Amino acid sequence: MNLWVIEYYSQQFGAKEELFMKIVDAFWEQRNLGVVAKEINFEANDKVSDLDQIRNLDCEYSVARIPAGCIDLMFNLEEMGYRFIETMLDVQHDHKDIGFTLNRVAKRIADSITYYEMNDIDLNELRNQLRLGIFKTDRVSLDPAFSPDKSANRYIGWIGDELTRDGKVYKCIHKDNVFGYFVCRMDGDKVNYVYNIGIYKDQNYAGLGVGLIIASIKQALEAGAKKTISGLSTNNMPAIAANLAAGYRVIGAKYIYVKHNAPRK
Repeated sequence: MNLWVIEYYSQQFGAKEELFMKIVDAFWEQRNLGVVAKEINFEANDKVSDLDQIRNLDCEYSVARIPAGCIDLMFNLEEMGYRFIETMLDVQHDHKDIGFTLNRVAKRIADSITYYEMNDIDLNELRNQLRLGIFKTDRVSLDPAFSPDKSANRYIGWIGDELTRDGKVYKCIHKDNVFGYFVCRMDGDKVNYVYNIGIYKDQNYAGLGVGLIIASIKQALEAGAKKTISGLSTNNMPAIAANLAAGYRVIGAKYIYVKHNAPRK
């Protein structure tokens, strides 16, 4: 099971407000994907009439995030050439009764997992693992205009960006074997964010997915976090099941749409 979590690039680099809605110059995707990109973050009170302001965005790739339930925005985006690619679920763990609902086998596995902050050698191995193809259900891997290699490059860039912003990357070990990792960062309000989490290729054994998630929660508790926030794509149902089993609850959802434009001249 591969676990994929919500993207916080917009919050990381700061949204540049243009026109009426929040339109982010996603400059990192030039490095990651080789395209000029923008991200459009809608609010629940945005109106269909506001869409006129994004009809001619100067970019090759745009990603729109719409709060769940805004059906009028969805239909009109489709008429503008946007294509639905996933729903992202916002999830929260309140750091209570960790592992309480797990069966005996799953709890035994979770209790046996250890985790350590990665050093440079570990990070190089993580990059190698990402290039092998850990993730297959993210919107870049699934998009015919891109490829799994582009997706891997994007994750590598994303993790590198987190490290420059005081994020931490941990390796997880079960029976002396490194099987996965997670990336996290805690804000000034003691809220922990898990940005990325995954199991290495050929290490996807029963119980390790839930155990990996539990490990990330235990690390947050040790760091003094009050709660942990993450996110999940509905393209990855095993990850949703694992996170719910580990104690996360859904607190919100966004519809994700993408559009490819002709390359810039």
